[in-house]
Amino acid sequence: MSGGRDGLESASLMRHSGSGGRSYTSEGGMLKEGEAGHNTAGGGVGGGSRPGQTNLDGPADELDYVESDAPLLSQFHEDAIQQAGTGPFQRLLLLVVGLGLAADTIELFVVAYVIPSAEVELCMSGPEKGWLAAITFIGMMIGAMIWGSLSDNVGRRRALLSALFVNAIFGIMTAFMPTYGTFMTTRLCSGIGIGGGIPIVFAYYCEFVTQAERGRHLSWLLVFWAVGGVFTALMAWIIIPRTGITVVLDEEHHFSSWRVFLVICSLPSFGAVIGLYFMPESPRFLLEKGREVEAIMVYKKIFKWNNAHNPGAEYQLTELELPSGTQRPLRHSPPQGVGKNFVTDISYGLEQFRGLFLQLFLPPYLKPTVLLLIVWLTCSFGFYGLSVWFPEYIKLLKSEEYNRHANISIDAVFENYAFNNTHLDNIHYEKAIFNNVTFSNTLINHVLFINCSFLDCLFSDVRTSKTFFKYCYIARNTFIDTDMYDYRFQQCESINNDFRALAPGCTLDFDYNIHYKEVFQENLIGQLTMIPGTLITSLLMDKLGRVRIMSVSMAMSALSAFFIWFLSSKIGVIVFEAVFNFIFISGWNALDIASTETFPTHIRTTAYGFLSASSRIAGVLGSLCFGQFIYSSRAIPMLTTSAVLLLGSLVSLKLQETKDNLL
Repeated sequence: MSGGRDGLESASLMRHSGSGGRSYTSEGGMLKEGEAGHNTAGGGVGGGSRPGQTNLDGPADELDYVESDAPLLSQFHEDAIQQAGTGPFQRLLLLVVGLGLAADTIELFVVAYVIPSAEVELCMSGPEKGWLAAITFIGMMIGAMIWGSLSDNVGRRRALLSALFVNAIFGIMTAFMPTYGTFMTTRLCSGIGIGGGIPIVFAYYCEFVTQAERGRHLSWLLVFWAVGGVFTALMAWIIIPRTGITVVLDEEHHFSSWRVFLVICSLPSFGAVIGLYFMPESPRFLLEKGREVEAIMVYKKIFKWNNAHNPGAEYQLTELELPSGTQRPLRHSPPQGVGKNFVTDISYGLEQFRGLFLQLFLPPYLKPTVLLLIVWLTCSFGFYGLSVWFPEYIKLLKSEEYNRHANISIDAVFENYAFNNTHLDNIHYEKAIFNNVTFSNTLINHVLFINCSFLDCLFSDVRTSKTFFKYCYIARNTFIDTDMYDYRFQQCESINNDFRALAPGCTLDFDYNIHYKEVFQENLIGQLTMIPGTLITSLLMDKLGRVRIMSVSMAMSALSAFFIWFLSSKIGVIVFEAVFNFIFISGWNALDIASTETFPTHIRTTAYGFLSASSRIAGVLGSLCFGQFIYSSRAIPMLTTSAVLLLGSLVSLKLQETKDNLL
């Protein structure tokens, strides 16, 4: 707090005793609006001047640096929150908003676990699966812009409560959607909700903790992001079928396992909504809006909660000791009805969005906005791009190994033979003859029949996956209750064959070679390493500073990317992903915290919402680009990741340190 206190003293801001405490006033006449947050003490972006510094050699009303009373409010808030103390209240609030942050991770990863099961029931093609993954990012982008501005207008708590409620409700609804179109719609709305919650979570929580403890507390909050990923992986492990065969069998149930999984994954959002219902509004926001009496009541509530063991203790500050003698920032008061219902709040937030958004691109906020935007874009492009590349590359390695072990049968003859309750897997039949052969209750997986002959055969209750007949002669065969659709027969000669009762359901070629057990293990290891990385960051965040941690982490991540060249095995990829996540998460956490602290209260969540929305676009582009790198040389993802993260590291050095900022 010393940085803010020195700034106030150097600005000739005198404290006067009153009502048993301290009051805040300003010398030198009226202070102008619009310069709030232009210095460290004000909790905003920096200039070289000390807060409120005057030209002592000139007249008293000639200011070298003119600003509103926002620094005074920041100092009062800091003193008030210090006197309220840190204790049980902050720990409970940490849990509540932490559940909301965990919901963000769940929203990002839940689709990857659901798609292999849902694609059978909803009959999704490859492009449709891609859009299902992208729709979450699109929703998050929309939500971040809308609710970021809404939070700066109607309040942190109310906006966060509504955003998480939207996420929870549509998350539940998604589990009951019967078609691809309705499923996509609810996924979009769910993404909008959680996208709107993320910008508010950090601002809301940090406005309840002191400047000295802010970095550590926000780092603890970020632990919940990693915990959300671990929770998703564990729930998928317990609930969702682990092989392609069990997925097909599970589809026959009235309520498939993946739908149960979606219901369970919506619980953290519901938990956050219930907890937020009993939490107060941010006192810093209330001060900014001129609602001083309400703010003092919140400080007293925090004090009472933290001093429950000492019932005789009394909170000292009152609204009489608030800053006085200055011109308050001219903020538009919400019209009648705002704060009464969700629709009115959204309408008002959209009306005010343009004015708040444009401030980000005007001095003194233009430079930090552009710098932070570049760092956000590089982080998201590299991280989400690699998040796609890791599992897809492992899948490619497994596929190549699987194909190398294929059994090749040439010129085999099967006559009067029966394949009953049989599993044919990874076999290539070339020039084989099947005469009067019965395939009954048989699973045929990744089997190729090339230049083969099928004469007077019976296929009954047969299921196939990635199985094809090429250049075959097929005559007088009977197919009963099979999924042998036309696309399985490629350039074949077919004579007098009888197809009866083709299997109902999706006609797409579903791959049975899905082994969820390994997927769960890979994702779980990658997420678990983020937890110790985040805990270590919490110990260093206030000591080293946000900028230093951000720059070093991104630089080390860029250098570590060169090890991609040596990844030739599944184990190697898993180990590298774990190490990369451990290194990278520190920089990402520092970026989250710096973005929250850089901007003043009246545009804090609008700014974070814009940066978050932009990062979602970069995440989609990164996913698409790295998705094309799967079958190319490892040098391409290696050099791309290294170059992008190194650029982010260099740009982050231009940012002003924010650990001493008052909010």
